[in-house]
Amino acid sequence: MKGLIIVSILLLSQSVFAQNQNYSGIWILNNEKTKLQARPDGMTSSVFIIKQSGRNFSLTIHHVFGAIQDTVLLNMISDGKTRKVLGSFNGKLEQKENYLQITIWDKNFLDKVQYKFGSNKDEFIADEVLKSDSDNHHNVWVFDRQISK
Repeated sequence: MKGLIIVSILLLSQSVFAQNQNYSGIWILNNEKTKLQARPDGMTSSVFIIKQSGRNFSLTIHHVFGAIQDTVLLNMISDGKTRKVLGSFNGKLEQKENYLQITIWDKNFLDKVQYKFGSNKDEFIADEVLKSDSDNHHNVWVFDRQISK
C-alpha cells in the first residue's frame, strides 16, 4: 500500500510539473494593450524572444528606438536559487502555479516581473514592478505571438 501511495505522489508531481507553461516564441509588443507608467524615452517597439526547455529559460529583449536596438539577454534556471545576472545583479527565477517570476535586485534596486499568458496562448504578459532610488513604476507589457508564415 505504501508503494502505491508513493507511486501516486510521484505521478501527480510529474503531472503538475509537466503542466508548467512554456512561453517559447517570438513576442511583439502590442502598444494598444500595453500599459506603461514608465516608457523608455523614444522606444518605438519591443520584441521578446523566449527559449524555454524544462527549467532553462532564455529571454532576449530587443527594445527598439527608431533605427537603434538595445538588447538585453537573460539566461536563468527556474529553481528559485539566487545567482548573478546582468553582470553584478542578484537574480532568481521561480516557477509559480500559473506564471514565472523573475526577481532582480541590488542595493536600492528591485525589479519583479511576472510572466504569464494573457487571454490565450498567443498573448503574453510581462507584469513588472520596479523600485529604485531613481524610478518607481508598474508596467504591464502585453505581447502578441509572432506567427510563422
